Amino acid sequence: METFVTLVLADSAPELAVAHDELYPVRVEEHIPLSLTLLAPFVPRESLTDEHVWTLRACFAERRPLEFDLVGLDEFPGLVVYAVPEPDAELRSTMRALWALFPEYPPYGRRGFDPPPHATLAQLGDDPDSVREAVARRVEGLLPVHVVAREASLFEEYEPERCRVRETFPFGG
Repeated sequence: METFVTLVLADSAPELAVAHDELYPVRVEEHIPLSLTLLAPFVPRESLTDEHVWTLRACFAERRPLEFDLVGLDEFPGLVVYAVPEPDAELRSTMRALWALFPEYPPYGRRGFDPPPHATLAQLGDDPDSVREAVARRVEGLLPVHVVAREASLFEEYEPERCRVRETFPFGG
């Protein structure tokens, strides 16, 4: 069972969250709302300790809330379509700070990988052109959307492919 650290965006972008749920129904089944991943995978659930949680809490308490706009669409070729946050400097700084605190858990399990911040909206699947078109059509008029993230969330799998929030960590600063 996995854990991951994310920013839940659904409350800040409710119309985009509805589009996310329509475009990415597997995430609804998994109980994962529109979000922007900061670190995944994180510590396996059975190995997660109070020290890990305390370190996360301290990390976010030192940082100001994150403010950005989801401005357009991009993709990881062959994988997903996502909403692009701008500006992304503070997001990247926050992500990199987590990666430095927990080097044994690199982003997406790939050492040296420096993925851009992104809010995934759909998997490309077997017909990427159709998915791209569907996403563009569905989010037309919804972007840009302004987001203020005041807390980060630690999600955990509580059964295979079903997640819930285990802890939230308010930003301080």
